[in-house]
Amino acid sequence: MPSIGLALSGGGFRATLYHLGVIRYLRDSGSLPLVADIAAVSGGSIVAAHLVLNWNRYNGSDSEFAEAAAEVVRFVQFDVRNHIVRRLPLLFPLRSAARLIGWPTARLAPNAILERHYRDFLYGDRRLFELPKSPGLHILATNVSDGVLSVFNRDGLHVQKRDLDGEDPFHHVPGWTAPIAKVVGASSAFPGFFPPVEITAADLGVREGRFPTESFTDGGVYDNLGIRAFRWLQQVRGSPLSRVFVSDAGKPFQILGDTSLGFFAQSIRATDILWDRVWQLERENFGDQNGFHFIPITTVVPPAEDPHALHPVLQAEVASIRTDLDRFSDLEVNTLVGHGYEVARSTHRRMAGASEETVHEGPVWLPLPTAAALVEAPGTGASVPAEPRTGTARTGGTDPRALLAASLRRSGQRKVWSTLLDFRDWPSWIYLALALVLLVWLPIRFWRIHHHEQMLTSVINSIAKGDPDIRLVLDLVENDPLRDWKPIAVSDSTDLDPAHVGDIEILSRSRIIDLRKTWVGQGAREGQGVVQMRDRLTVRVLEGAKDPSLTLQTANVVRELKYRQPQNQPPLTVRRGFEEANGERLARYSVSCDLSSVPRGVPVTIELATQARFPKLLPGRMPFLLDHPTDLLTVWMLFPEDHPYNTYKLLRHPRGEPDASEPLMARYTIDHPYGTLIGWSVITPDPGTVYECRWTND
Repeated sequence: MPSIGLALSGGGFRATLYHLGVIRYLRDSGSLPLVADIAAVSGGSIVAAHLVLNWNRYNGSDSEFAEAAAEVVRFVQFDVRNHIVRRLPLLFPLRSAARLIGWPTARLAPNAILERHYRDFLYGDRRLFELPKSPGLHILATNVSDGVLSVFNRDGLHVQKRDLDGEDPFHHVPGWTAPIAKVVGASSAFPGFFPPVEITAADLGVREGRFPTESFTDGGVYDNLGIRAFRWLQQVRGSPLSRVFVSDAGKPFQILGDTSLGFFAQSIRATDILWDRVWQLERENFGDQNGFHFIPITTVVPPAEDPHALHPVLQAEVASIRTDLDRFSDLEVNTLVGHGYEVARSTHRRMAGASEETVHEGPVWLPLPTAAALVEAPGTGASVPAEPRTGTARTGGTDPRALLAASLRRSGQRKVWSTLLDFRDWPSWIYLALALVLLVWLPIRFWRIHHHEQMLTSVINSIAKGDPDIRLVLDLVENDPLRDWKPIAVSDSTDLDPAHVGDIEILSRSRIIDLRKTWVGQGAREGQGVVQMRDRLTVRVLEGAKDPSLTLQTANVVRELKYRQPQNQPPLTVRRGFEEANGERLARYSVSCDLSSVPRGVPVTIELATQARFPKLLPGRMPFLLDHPTDLLTVWMLFPEDHPYNTYKLLRHPRGEPDASEPLMARYTIDHPYGTLIGWSVITPDPGTVYECRWTND
């Protein structure tokens, strides 16, 4: 029986799919069972390893072949590249942390993710020694450490010698336990995107010292066609193969119309020219006269030769499809596989008497029958006449073949940004969250900070108006001024002390009403009826005072009051008495202060923080009852930024007579431009008078 060799070139997933079509034709023509050796590079090694591991299925029935091929197609459409790209930013901090603590970082490289996908989709945890004896698989990689060609097969690793003396130009390392997924990952580690794959003695299963750790990269760097392995096999075995099919999915050399290239573009262009020259030399060295029969992807099979072939306008675009490892569409899959099938058949016809197998005729095989209409649309194939056009030459519709050709032409462009995110893959949600933080949360946060700074500026400018109480407002806005204040114990009493001002002069009284946290105005908010207040009294004990005491009492019954005071002021005494109001048990409080120890005639400040829970608050109203004489009354109100006031007015009326309200003639008023602050001051206010602010909200 004649023995056949099969070389599968590199070229990413484009090569994988093209080779799949070639393999299907070899099976249909009866040549595939005769294949004795397979040499594969990069994208060719992906399908080659799966082929030999599933040899019986590929040579079995049509359904068995379709089932095996479907596993390759499913992997090609998995979007491997972008799965890796989406994880790269997450790997950088993990690798840095691993280096700091001395952990290995090999599992945190993009190659490790690629190997995991190979293992999960195609090969499992199979090792080199599990490869079949026939056909023999030879996976080519480039040894970066020595700059030579390396071959992985069932016998282990073969590294090309620099010194060509001897019968075997390769140095053999019996590394039988190397994972096939890792070996294919090394063969397809395209430089630039994937770093070189490090293979250790442990990977090969040899003792330390038998093999130093070396780096391997894409085999296409040294031999993208995979045909040099056959010269080595012939030299070692002494008996050549009857013929070798070379499935070449390499991209044709691109002619540039614009030669004005930058520094990096010049380097890439020089590399392209060098690789194209190496490819030409390989073709010249291993021509058809030496038993090598090339099946190039650039071939366009004319309709006169093969009526079942894809239309020439489609074939002309196949060779320009990208070589990425991203997701390939159904159109790209069927077109590449179908083109590989028809070019292999065309090569078989040209072989004349060099092949004993009969050319297999009939429609090309497509791996996605449900999507076959993408390449079998009316007028696509030469055997199917184009549908008659209606209308004039100007009004006729676009030929389906032109639309498909245009779609394939777009396939030559690398799909990076349009396919980068996939919300079926969890890292995409991380990047979406980061995008929301960067594009939504941070701008809002910066705006709020700016808004807050404007408010502070307004408050600080108010200080220049000469009101010392504004410092308290500034403290409330900036921080928590009550952090060091002590709570005041409350004692229950049946008889509360009445409001009383002894031999004391109250120079000023100020109150800050903080509605920012728990206030409810017009609209429902949690914590209804809760108000936080800050009172400040400046008093002076008169000379010869016999009663240096002060007692204040709440004007209304409340549900609860909590008091705090600074550490360094005269102690305050708080009592509470209960009474029934509207069927509810409510309380009234009195606050007393003994100023006996205070020097006579010296102003003293008394501060008090209160948290009051009222049974009910009238929307948009906040009254303040002044029940003692004072020289100056100042009131401040802080509103929530998300619930500012729109308009407001200041009123006064006698206690218990709200209908007798009249506008308040204040010493000054201050209002904030964003509706978060109101302040006013009255000189010599009238005791027993209610001073009230009424406001509206948007």
